Amino acid sequence: MTHQTLSSKSLIGWLAATALGTCSLIANAADPEPIRIGWVNWSDTEITVKLASAALQDNLKQPVKLVLADIGIQFQALANGNIDLIPMVWLPSTHKAFHDKYRDKIEDLGVLYEGRIGMAVPTSIPESEIASVEDLNKPDVKAKLGGKILTSEVGNGQYKLTELALKEYKLDGYKMVASSESGMLSELDRNLKRDKWSLVNAWSPHWMFSKWSLRYLDDPKKIFGGAEQIHAFGRQGFSAEHPEVARFFANFKIPQADLEKLMFAARESTADKVVADYYAANKPRFAAMFETATAASGVTQ
Repeated sequence: MTHQTLSSKSLIGWLAATALGTCSLIANAADPEPIRIGWVNWSDTEITVKLASAALQDNLKQPVKLVLADIGIQFQALANGNIDLIPMVWLPSTHKAFHDKYRDKIEDLGVLYEGRIGMAVPTSIPESEIASVEDLNKPDVKAKLGGKILTSEVGNGQYKLTELALKEYKLDGYKMVASSESGMLSELDRNLKRDKWSLVNAWSPHWMFSKWSLRYLDDPKKIFGGAEQIHAFGRQGFSAEHPEVARFFANFKIPQADLEKLMFAARESTADKVVADYYAANKPRFAAMFETATAASGVTQ
């Protein structure tokens, strides 16, 4: 009898443990897989992906995995389905080559904000000396610039457009000095402190325009295009599999003034800190981005 009772208790315990284990497996199976968001180490992109991550995790309890790599690798990974989306595709000009190559394997989720790219110089350089890209052909201008164009990483969209500009404007004797974004801007800062001229590949929005007084050069041949729109793109089939996430990115808008302030503030603090503070202060606005496009259109941006 005693043995039978113990066996019954053991059986009950085993059944309870099995039931708990089964519930645990069901719960784990129900947990959503992380959305893999690719990003490039650009100041605006870091703010964008971290704001999106905070909104997705808060409103949908959707885990997010951030994947850092160069833009060319991001497009390839997106087309191959190795990541789910990238929120930093500059069109119609900057990333046109990548977009044209992979357009049949990716889907446009929406425009997040607007921007611009081009060659820029400090405003301390008189416009009478340099107002246009064409002025770079002046012998004294080329000498003062040392024939250098400061740029970020090799092979990105702006780098390729600058290669085209060198050809189209016949800028013989110039070379691009490629570095990271921080390396490029550190060189600009050193040159400014030495009253030395600089020519940089610039883009907006960016905190560089808050820290230094810079101006874009006119581009008569429109090599760098006009206004750019920064899109979020997903892998093929993403919006059908994740309609709520796709709806969020269709409605996700960042005022440019806010974005540049966040980028600048992050230099004094961290991107994680400024994103957390901004998100906490704007939670209702972000929550509305998960509603239908019609409802969300009434949100003040």
